[in-house]
Amino acid sequence: MENELLTPHLKEVGNLLEVKIPAECCASTNQHVKSRQLWGTDAYTSDSDIVAVLAHLGYYLPGVSIPPTLLELRATIRATEPSETFPSTSRNGIRSRSWGALRDGNLGYEVESCKAMTVDGKAIELHADANRIPTPCPTFFPNTVESVVHTRSSRDNDERKKRMIQQVTIQYNLCNEPWLKYNIAAVADQGFKRSQWTSARLRKETLYLESHSTRYELSCETELDEEGVPVGMADGGEAPEDTYRWARCNTPLPLENVRALGVPLPTSELSDVQAGLTWDQIAFGLNFVEVKGVQTKVVRLQYLPKMEAD
Repeated sequence: MENELLTPHLKEVGNLLEVKIPAECCASTNQHVKSRQLWGTDAYTSDSDIVAVLAHLGYYLPGVSIPPTLLELRATIRATEPSETFPSTSRNGIRSRSWGALRDGNLGYEVESCKAMTVDGKAIELHADANRIPTPCPTFFPNTVESVVHTRSSRDNDERKKRMIQQVTIQYNLCNEPWLKYNIAAVADQGFKRSQWTSARLRKETLYLESHSTRYELSCETELDEEGVPVGMADGGEAPEDTYRWARCNTPLPLENVRALGVPLPTSELSDVQAGLTWDQIAFGLNFVEVKGVQTKVVRLQYLPKMEAD
């Protein structure tokens, strides 16, 4: 079935439905996503918007723009027994609403699986992750006990009284310069195209990360020509496999000094250098970077374009 109100199609507990969601519905500008039209956690009311539910579960995080290679999402859902309550939770930047027992014999539903279909006919299996985007810590803590209500207008009025202010996302680095607070969204791939992958971004930029006391550098070792093409490809050769370098900076330097030395930094400015890394040897967590199985906690980051020394 196409993406529409699911209530009429959920007729019997255990029934499976495949919902096809057109790409144009998969952006954060979708009004049902913006207004958080979803009720419950893991199990949702039948009138909950499927795109908002997929975002809440972490299968797919809608962005402002739609990935150009995305044709549609296909979600398989299962009809569930009507629950006595559908609790509210915050996940992946979206807060679901609460609801009480369903009436008139309506059923709830759970998402069994989801995949993205590309314009060239490929299917990409998507996986749920309730903590794909960490929940920001508010600077104002409202009443955390959410009472279950049976009219949605009263729910909306109650929420308007409990506005939260998100935490500041800019921090000062070890040289007292403003950097971005580390978060998984800043290092995640931005789409299905290779040019939108973080691994490809590092061909032209170098990523600097800091703990509370140490600065680290992650750079791509692939050499590019003046046109930004990997050396060797211009003559019809095969694209080389990208390799990466992870190292600890001897001394955290102001960005002006870093640019003067060149980006990435020369090896004389680095220690504990691990060169020749493949991308699958590097992983990003909610508050750490893992290189060859060793985790390093980080709190802020900055991308700098590659440049020669002055």
